[in-house]
Amino acid sequence: MKQHKLTLIMSCFSAFCFTALCFHALLSSETSAAEKNPDVASKNSSTKIYLIGNSLTWDTVPSKLKGDVQWHVDCGKSLKYIFEHPEEPCVKTSTLWPTALKQTKFDLISFQPHYGTTVQEDLETISKWIELQPQATIIIHTGWAKSASLLEEHQDDSPDGKLTHSPAYFNELLAQLRKAFPDTEFRTTHCMRMLIELESLIKTDDAPFDAVTDIYRDAIHMKNETGRYLMHNAMRETFGQERTTQGFPKISDEQRAILDQLLDQRNTWEAARPATRL
Repeated sequence: MKQHKLTLIMSCFSAFCFTALCFHALLSSETSAAEKNPDVASKNSSTKIYLIGNSLTWDTVPSKLKGDVQWHVDCGKSLKYIFEHPEEPCVKTSTLWPTALKQTKFDLISFQPHYGTTVQEDLETISKWIELQPQATIIIHTGWAKSASLLEEHQDDSPDGKLTHSPAYFNELLAQLRKAFPDTEFRTTHCMRMLIELESLIKTDDAPFDAVTDIYRDAIHMKNETGRYLMHNAMRETFGQERTTQGFPKISDEQRAILDQLLDQRNTWEAARPATRL
């Protein structure tokens, strides 16, 4: 009888040891996988990011951002339109905002105003979304003007009327948002301002481009190798992520240097980035 009890105890102890060893092996394999592939770790504890906008948001290449990234992108549409008509965005990989903002708590959310709305309309629309995600840091993605109207829009000194990609419009929108949500952190991509700075450098022969249109691929969208590199990294650094060249075609060292100079300059502008990197 004693021998039977001893055998039973030894069997239970062996089973416990085997289970513990298996559990340790499982943890070790997961740790090893995370060390070999950072994406494994990032999926488990990644920053949750959401972007709402149109093709000027798509030109920031959200799929190359770090973290758990989702988007609602509808081509050529304003935020007001996207809020009122979320059903069929042009980018089919979109997670519709009514689903995303009600099911997931995001750390960072980017909103991109566009032609056709007023400051008041953008304020009202963005406010409704912020109320669904009060914990999130909010990024206002300025987008940019059509190349033909770049300087004209920038020089518009009134925030009244329909959107222009001017400091007056976006400064007023940010001021109104900060007033409405004093506890929320707001940042901005300053993408339009970078194009104005590039235009100035080109005019003084301090940039290896013939015209600012050299980084556009059409009337308003960006080339992958230059314009998208610039806008993607502006978005990354606004989120607090490090700059990257990964996934972008190689360009001349001179062109890369001037684009990086613009990004470095952008990082000194107000609300361009967090105080510390995520």
